[in-house]
Amino acid sequence: MDHGRPPEPGGPGAAMAAGDRYWEAMDPERTAARSVARAELALALLARAGIRGGTLLDVGCGPGFALERIARAGFTARGAEASPAAAARARARGLRVEVLDIESAPLPAGFDLVTAFEVLEHLRDPLRVLRSMAGALAPGGKLVVSLPNEFHLLRRLSILAGLPGAAGHRQFGGHDDPHLHLFDPRQSERLFAAAGLRVLASAWDGLAPPRLRAARPLSSALAALRPSLFALAGVHLLDPAPVPPVRSDAP
Repeated sequence: MDHGRPPEPGGPGAAMAAGDRYWEAMDPERTAARSVARAELALALLARAGIRGGTLLDVGCGPGFALERIARAGFTARGAEASPAAAARARARGLRVEVLDIESAPLPAGFDLVTAFEVLEHLRDPLRVLRSMAGALAPGGKLVVSLPNEFHLLRRLSILAGLPGAAGHRQFGGHDDPHLHLFDPRQSERLFAAAGLRVLASAWDGLAPPRLRAARPLSSALAALRPSLFALAGVHLLDPAPVPPVRSDAP
């Protein structure tokens, strides 16, 4: 086998190669801070729902920043990641992570909770993967999905101002792994509905980065007040149980 030859587009190994390039280009400190912030929001949602433990699968876990935080909270956690390099970094920190192309291989099943933090926007078919995640749940299990709000206030202003790259792909993911689907709160709701999922609760990550601790409370308050403008991302607790049909003779 010629190991120097790049994988065919969409063929075996393509997702793994793209994942390696993506994580090589990311700033570890910045990415870790944002990932932990999303995990904290998820844990708060779960606690309010009375969920404080169980088995968990983190889909597209990367180096395991969010996975590690959730594991420390008491969950029996494992991850699935397409990038061998990122999975190796997670395993080096003691996390149980397997290399898996989530778009072409079935997910392991039987989990109380399945999570995906900022993953679906990178995929060719996020709806199919979301349904696969729901299929990986044990009876009574729940999903937690984080999706970006691509058209928040700062993004809109940068586009209007014509800033360099404002309309380019680097504004929507990295050069080697752009966002293939652009979500906002309304598009996220449509995706969940198409997958047959009910939104139990949502939390919103504000525009202020984690390093600006003093600004985070106000940023979070604004995000909760108007997610479409002031949220960088939404974290959603989802129930795969079908929504009961509305009776035609209901008052």
